Amino acid sequence: MKSNIYSILVFAIGLTISYLISIQLTQEENLQQQESIKTEGKTISFNIRDSIENNAEQIQLLVNRWHSIDDINENWQADIDALIRINQFIKTIKLFPLIAEAQFDLPDHALITSDNEMGRKRQLRARNHLPMDSAEVISSFIYASRASYSPDNDMEMELNLQFPIVIDEVLIAYVEVPLNINKLLRYKLDTYQITNYFALSENGIPLFSFLPEKMHINKITEQFTLSIYGQDWELMIWSIASPHEKDLFIILTILISFLAAISVKLLTLNIVLYKKDIDNNDQLKRVDDECKSSQAKLIQSNKLASLGEIAAGIAHEINQPLQVICIHTDMCMDNLSSGNYHLVENSFKAIMTQSERIEKIVKQVGSFGRDSELDNYQKENPNDIFNNVISIVINQYKQDQVELRQVIPPSLPLLFCNKTQIEQVLINLLINARDSVETSEKKVVFFKAHVQDHNLYIQVSDSGTGIDPNKVNDIFTPFYTTKPLGKGTGLGLSISYSIIHQHKGEIKVSSEIGHGSIFTVILPFEKRTVTRI
Repeated sequence: MKSNIYSILVFAIGLTISYLISIQLTQEENLQQQESIKTEGKTISFNIRDSIENNAEQIQLLVNRWHSIDDINENWQADIDALIRINQFIKTIKLFPLIAEAQFDLPDHALITSDNEMGRKRQLRARNHLPMDSAEVISSFIYASRASYSPDNDMEMELNLQFPIVIDEVLIAYVEVPLNINKLLRYKLDTYQITNYFALSENGIPLFSFLPEKMHINKITEQFTLSIYGQDWELMIWSIASPHEKDLFIILTILISFLAAISVKLLTLNIVLYKKDIDNNDQLKRVDDECKSSQAKLIQSNKLASLGEIAAGIAHEINQPLQVICIHTDMCMDNLSSGNYHLVENSFKAIMTQSERIEKIVKQVGSFGRDSELDNYQKENPNDIFNNVISIVINQYKQDQVELRQVIPPSLPLLFCNKTQIEQVLINLLINARDSVETSEKKVVFFKAHVQDHNLYIQVSDSGTGIDPNKVNDIFTPFYTTKPLGKGTGLGLSISYSIIHQHKGEIKVSSEIGHGSIFTVILPFEKRTVTRI
């Protein structure tokens, strides 16, 4: 006993010293890296902004040469061709007219036009950030739309620069030039104008990322806001973890502490062994045998308990989050292989979420006939619930070539509910709808939501085979299923009915053979006393 105490004490002292020194060295290193990141971030921000502004000024010089509509008509093609030849980041240049299109004698592909009034309204709505009156236009001011994917390559982003043309104090048009952001930043990297690892995004949408392959990146980061002609971009800079002398010092300290602890242990044991009786060996053997016997019984008991608790219905419910876990595990492997480390964290979070979801699903199996747990109820955003559900099932839909059409308002009132349970209900309905259209010629599932009479209406409909009218009233009965043998257990809809009933809501179904089924979930927005079932 004393030998253990002495050994632990010696080892603890060594670890304490190592830990304190490590903290000090880590803090100093982090401060240095943080300052380095800030400096590099300012440099990258200036470099990107300067490059875009230089390209914009080049285009502005061209636009300033046109003093009349005749100048535009006569010189458009030659000027545009010359600019595209000398600027590798520009592929097309178009004109968005604000006066009669007939006054412009330009190629059809050079004008942004619409054949109908509705299309014109959409074009104007997409440019609602642009002033439409010359009095509001600042001289030589350059505007920009939010970055978007290139129509020629959905892997590349473009910044749409917009230059007003004012002739005789009349705003006649905007010249729109999509600037290839990916090509511009790759050029900066290829020419070593930017050397640090960074990622660029706008409102959470990735624009460009330059991350290392097979290289560790630590958690020291810095985020900057980069303003480009009224658009705010987020610039994230990472610090590359590099070996430090502190690592070698910590290893040596731990090794010395460990050797010292072993030496103390051996020394004290040598003294104790002379004082102990030989019968201790028999006692140790008895204790070891009893421990092994107890362990074997515990393992056998656990196996029997597990066999008694596991049922086929649980597998049906757990299979959905397990598929998500498998998908995100594959994504982790792919992202690690491709160096997209910033996406790995998202996948791990999804795996953790689905693991917790499995735990809750197991509890939900017994919810039919039991009180709901009120502790998990709170106000939730229905759009967040819908997004989570769709993200879980969409890959299955794509694999089975099923089209999911969504009609969901962009903003809905907050819903007092158990988020995990409502997601489970919607997933059950969407999976059932997918299975229903499996043999249909037209595989379409509709997912709709709207507000009516202070209630949230959620509707899932399909173009499947439909349900026999004589069996519609039985589908919410536990273990009843219309699916082929081995396809379902009949627990999904019964559990969904229990969950909706606990939320003081309703779930309705209408179906017609050969024309599909419609499931409607009605949930109250306000907080109500949960029904005991």
